Amino acid sequence: MRQWIGRQVIVHYEDEGIIQVSGTVERMNYADKSLILGPGMQSIPFNKINVIQPLHTDSKKRSRTKLHSVGYVMSDMLQFDNAVYFQSAVTVWQGERLIAYNSSIRSHDRDFAVMADGRKLSKNDYLFVVRSLRGY
Repeated sequence: MRQWIGRQVIVHYEDEGIIQVSGTVERMNYADKSLILGPGMQSIPFNKINVIQPLHTDSKKRSRTKLHSVGYVMSDMLQFDNAVYFQSAVTVWQGERLIAYNSSIRSHDRDFAVMADGRKLSKNDYLFVVRSLRGY
């Protein structure tokens, strides 16, 4: 989570519906388990955060996230980091075959992801899809 400090981001979180806010990550409050988002110093609990995305001010910069019929294909290390940290629901595909549904990733490195059930899956051989947000 420290990689977000000082960066402008868009945060999608749930609080009686999905809310999208943008701002600069000022700090992480580990005592309260929350992210502090400026300029209004808004506190967002870690357990309510669905997605954190960088806010690109340059129109040429685009997210490398690809749309999938179930959600978004994970391709960046940061996406895997967020999936591990937030215990996001992940679906794993091998071609058109469903390998894991609504599972989570325990850990990962550059080439492999370790699922909650202990299976070690290659990032090159499998497609990891994180669920999409409702209404987006």
